[in-house]
Amino acid sequence: MRKGEVRRQAIVDAANALFCRKGYLETTVDDILLELNCSKGSFYHYFDSKLAVLQAICESKAAAAFEQYKLTRVTSTREKLNSLLYWAQPFRPEEEEWLLVTLRLRKLGEGLVMDGTLRQCQRELFKPEMENLLLILNETGAAHIARPRLDDVVFEAYTAFCDEMSEVILQCARQGRSVAHDVTQVVEAARFLWERALDMDYGSMELVKLDEMLPVLERIAVRLRSV
Repeated sequence: MRKGEVRRQAIVDAANALFCRKGYLETTVDDILLELNCSKGSFYHYFDSKLAVLQAICESKAAAAFEQYKLTRVTSTREKLNSLLYWAQPFRPEEEEWLLVTLRLRKLGEGLVMDGTLRQCQRELFKPEMENLLLILNETGAAHIARPRLDDVVFEAYTAFCDEMSEVILQCARQGRSVAHDVTQVVEAARFLWERALDMDYGSMELVKLDEMLPVLERIAVRLRSV
């Protein structure tokens, strides 16, 4: 990376750490400058606001997740599709702190901007790869694309699934109850939709690794209630 790119990434990394530790709303630009021993002039050379840094974090995380997906070593196209969908969303144990940041911002103006950035990154990075994998599955008979542009529909259904997951977690947090039942239902419903829409075998899709994520989501719900 060039010197300017290194400096910009350092700001993104420092802001990400602060947002996860303190919260986005509680972190100021001055906090970021103090963390980096950076001048305001240097910060504003790369970003015009804290919100712009938040967007850059979303872009950085999406790019890093896509790189992790590309490193996946699996034996079948179906497994590769599952891996793609796994890395395309934040419901992974290592993203616990970031997921908490995004849930706390949900419904706020900053959260809407953040969601828009994440969706754009998903479309640019993950959607073309998903379309290619679905084409292979269709050609080999492992899936069936019955209508033109069905891949667009299932991708939009996938982003809607991510939104529904977030809403369910927030609702359970507000009501002070476990997320396990509601989250499991959302995941199973989304899996059923994908498998039926693509005429894939039952149990083909694994959108979220529930066994590893449910304990994480329970902790997040407790932390959301404590705010």
